[in-house]
Amino acid sequence: MQKIKNPRETYLVNMDMLRALAVIGVVAHHTKAVTGFNIPFIGDYGGLLGVELFFIISGFLITDSACRSDLKKYTIHRLFRIFPAYWLTYLLLAIPAGIFLKPDQDWLALLLNIINFQQLSPKALIEYDVLHVSWTLTVELIWYFIAPIFILGKGRWALWWLIASILISTSWSYLAAHGYFNAWFANGFASSRNPADPGQVGIIINNAFPAQMFFFILGGCIYFYRDFFFRINETLINATIVAFILLIGVYQGRLPSPIFLTGLGLGALLIKVLRAPPTKDKILPRIGKISYSVYLIHFPVIIFFVQKFNASLGNFSIALAYLTIFIFSNIIYELIERKFIAVGRKLA
Repeated sequence: MQKIKNPRETYLVNMDMLRALAVIGVVAHHTKAVTGFNIPFIGDYGGLLGVELFFIISGFLITDSACRSDLKKYTIHRLFRIFPAYWLTYLLLAIPAGIFLKPDQDWLALLLNIINFQQLSPKALIEYDVLHVSWTLTVELIWYFIAPIFILGKGRWALWWLIASILISTSWSYLAAHGYFNAWFANGFASSRNPADPGQVGIIINNAFPAQMFFFILGGCIYFYRDFFFRINETLINATIVAFILLIGVYQGRLPSPIFLTGLGLGALLIKVLRAPPTKDKILPRIGKISYSVYLIHFPVIIFFVQKFNASLGNFSIALAYLTIFIFSNIIYELIERKFIAVGRKLA
């Protein structure tokens, strides 16, 4: 087969299309959770698959960034990429929620939210998280710390990392599903005034970084071995996508979650999209560009519109929520994300 040349500019625009698919899945899943309105398959599995796809994309792109930058430049880029938009949205939602005016303020729990380590503390996540999705930012931030170590050897040890990540993630998911880690977090849950529901327990324990590690490392391995992966037979790629994504209902619920099987399907999807010609579509890449802002604000916006307008407007309130998310995400992207990314590049 002829060698596939895929310049960086090409895979970046296609990556935006993948980001769009990921965030659409997450929004659809949370819409179902809040309203009951369901888009088949996407509403059922979009949250799981969307988050894991984000992690695989991050594994690919952060490995690329770490390989091309020294540690100082890499750190500055990461800080200016993730924190400005997060701090803005957190403040806009935390102030009216009275987060900063609690009579029995827990400053450590608040600080953990400010620095994006809220998932490490049950109280910080349960009482101080106003975005309802920020646990993934803790997982992402831990990957940022690990990535400069992962790239040592420039891919020579990547396969060993991949094997280790399968063992770590699978073991953690299995042990967490059977309650082996509950005692570690018992005091943290007890310190919260609000009792944790099963979903919050799952977010803090079952979805901790060790359970998600495989997805980041897989993305990094695809980056290092992209010339090999881009030569894999198209039929095999398609079969992997069908077997592990479209047929997720066959094994989901029967195995501990997250499970690396979904990562195989999503990794195949990443390979398929990256080696394709640059997309000429304008809508999905734009949604991909603003996907971080969409991710940050979508859950509170959906909750607000459903609580305020669902009784009078029905499902039309969901459409209004989506429109609001799209408008404000574009504003945040243009005024905050792009400008601070540029500042980070200048400082680096």
